[in-house]
Amino acid sequence: MKYVKFKDLKIRNFLSVGEDVVNIGFEKGLHIVTGINRDKEDRRNGVGKSTVADALYFAIFGQTLRDLKKNFIANNLTGGTCEVQLSFTVDDPKHGVNEFDIIRTLNPSKCYVYKNGNDKTRDSITNTNEYIGTVLSATPEIFQNCVIMTLNNHIPFMAKNKTEKRKFIEQIFNLEIFSKMLFELRNEHNEVKKNFDIEITRLEETNNYLTTQKTHRDNFNNDQENKIKSLKDTIQVHKNDLKETQDKLSDIEALDDQPYKDKLVELETKLTQSTGDKEEANRQCIEQTQIIKTNAETLKKLGTEEDTCPVCLRPIEEHDKEKIEEEKKYIRKFLVGEKQGVEACLKKIEELNGEITKINSAIKMVNNKINDIGNKKYGIDHIKDSVVYIEKCITEIETELDGVKNEKNTFSNAVNELQQKVDNIKNEISSLKKVINLMDVVKFVVSEEGVKSFIVKKILSHFNSKLTHFLKKLDSNCVCMFNEYFEEEIVNEKGKISLYNNFSGAERKAIDLACLFSFMDMRKAQGDVHYNISFYDELFDSSLDEKGVELVLEILNERVDKLNECVMVISHRKESIKSATGDIIFLEKHNGITKRVSFID
Repeated sequence: MKYVKFKDLKIRNFLSVGEDVVNIGFEKGLHIVTGINRDKEDRRNGVGKSTVADALYFAIFGQTLRDLKKNFIANNLTGGTCEVQLSFTVDDPKHGVNEFDIIRTLNPSKCYVYKNGNDKTRDSITNTNEYIGTVLSATPEIFQNCVIMTLNNHIPFMAKNKTEKRKFIEQIFNLEIFSKMLFELRNEHNEVKKNFDIEITRLEETNNYLTTQKTHRDNFNNDQENKIKSLKDTIQVHKNDLKETQDKLSDIEALDDQPYKDKLVELETKLTQSTGDKEEANRQCIEQTQIIKTNAETLKKLGTEEDTCPVCLRPIEEHDKEKIEEEKKYIRKFLVGEKQGVEACLKKIEELNGEITKINSAIKMVNNKINDIGNKKYGIDHIKDSVVYIEKCITEIETELDGVKNEKNTFSNAVNELQQKVDNIKNEISSLKKVINLMDVVKFVVSEEGVKSFIVKKILSHFNSKLTHFLKKLDSNCVCMFNEYFEEEIVNEKGKISLYNNFSGAERKAIDLACLFSFMDMRKAQGDVHYNISFYDELFDSSLDEKGVELVLEILNERVDKLNECVMVISHRKESIKSATGDIIFLEKHNGITKRVSFID
């Protein structure tokens, strides 16, 4: 728990306080704030006793308990700067002990905060006030009901209606957070429910659209599958044609006519040789035939009985006849040889003719082969063009096929994306449903019937115990209890149920004080911060008899000892001074200015 120890308060030109600084220390003990008003025949009213409590409240919150306007807070008689200084320490389990000083002024309106001597003032008074509130864990509600109690001009707890009582409990015990949470949660719940309904509608619409698109996709896919099959078949036909054409092209490109050309040269060479040989044989045959003819005629002439030599044309003598016979024999023998030579030539010519015929036939065959290869080679460009064309056709059809597949995939992807969208919406709906269910639980938890009701019951249980304790301390003859609906049941000394307003002023005062002390104790026990001071304004000044004052003082002194507190009682009753165990803060008002003076008995 955070412990705040207020050390001292300096007041100048604040309300009725003038230029002379009023210095108030907050040491342990029962301090009495009283005084005398010289402007009203030494009366004890209107002195400015409540100024001390107002100044403390002003230093922290920048306003007075009576919520006066700023032009009524600064002392108009002096015209000086209104200034309140508050020094205190904060013992925080998280940050240790730190010293703070607050200086708040009017004319000009300023507020400064120092932590351990270091300036912590924010950029505006509003932000500085927020910082002070954080440091002190202070709210106006807590201070007005648990630190500074002004009993006059104050509606007692018992006089409040049920709604006001509940609101009061929520304020001083910080239960308003549940109401704020419930309010915010309801707004958030409505927003989430709205989003949930929107998502439900969106899911229904998207699902319907998805169903339609799936039907379109299936029909489209069937069409595309047929188209894909047709294109694949066409591609396969073209590929078969391409292979066939490429094989044909490969076969043609593999053809080589050079061996045939070489063979042709060889054959033509042989033909030339054979033809030459034939011509030579023919020439020889003609020559030999002519020789045979000549010699045959010679022989014929030699065989006649003529007397004249057929050669030299001289008369043949007897001795020439033998020579002629020998010549005839020689010619006959020569003719035989020549005839054989002619026959050999004819035979050779016949053989050469056969060979020439064969060569010509071979040449024809070779030429035909060369021409065939040439013809095939001549058409190779056309075949290559066919290959290019078929490849182009295949490429175009494959591109078309890819387009069809992509179109199919695009449609399928669109459906898949739509399905993913549906799944995401379902997940979002599921998440929102979980959030709504959780919110429903939390709504109940923070509702009037939930945790807050449980806490209120616990508070009321402790409050009833404290109330009974303090009623006994105050010697009250009644018993007061509250139920969870903030309906009180008061039993008087005769054991009968009675109403608050049916009691006397003193009896109501005892009940009010018992309630006040109960709330203060509970706040200190259950709150997140403990303050070392408590103010009681005009505690003794209405409805309490001497015995009542004595009992209240006994309670206050117990608080001083038990809680180590500085208890300040603001009172105009002179006899209250005797009860002081701490300072007697005696104020004197003269000519409209309040000063602290030495105690005047």
